Amino acid sequence: MTLARRGRAWLYLMVALALLLPSVATGQGIERPRVPVRTALDELRVVREEYAEGFNKKDTAKLVGMYAPDATVINGDGTVLKGRDAIQKSLEAGPWMKMSITSDTVRVFGNTGVDVGTVSMSGSDGHEDVSHYLVVLRRGVTAWKINSLAVVPEASKAKGADSAK
Repeated sequence: MTLARRGRAWLYLMVALALLLPSVATGQGIERPRVPVRTALDELRVVREEYAEGFNKKDTAKLVGMYAPDATVINGDGTVLKGRDAIQKSLEAGPWMKMSITSDTVRVFGNTGVDVGTVSMSGSDGHEDVSHYLVVLRRGVTAWKINSLAVVPEASKAKGADSAK
């Protein structure tokens, strides 16, 4: 094989590799384009605000629409809700209080977001329930959806004082 033929063979090989490698990367699940982290954090902040707004307006349709079809919710009392239908029934049953959400930590890993924070529920009688939450969201083509939510109520100060005796 002459030097010119060997050079052409290498050229064909390089062109073939240049054309095939991007498709192999796509086949491995490397997504394009990536959402910048700052944009994802802003989008998650909006989701949090819209959730509190929808809850305060008692808009179950909006709230249920924010969940993935196979979402899981673990309530503070230990009940587990699977799927939008169960979540909708639970929301419709109430109780409806004024909700405020404060995020402590948000992490974004590609199209997955993890939000940890505090949710305060205020009743009309001035009673306030404080819980901590962990929510896992997945970004679809156009919007973030709640995949998993776990809520843990904060121990009341009265219970803490009783246990200290």
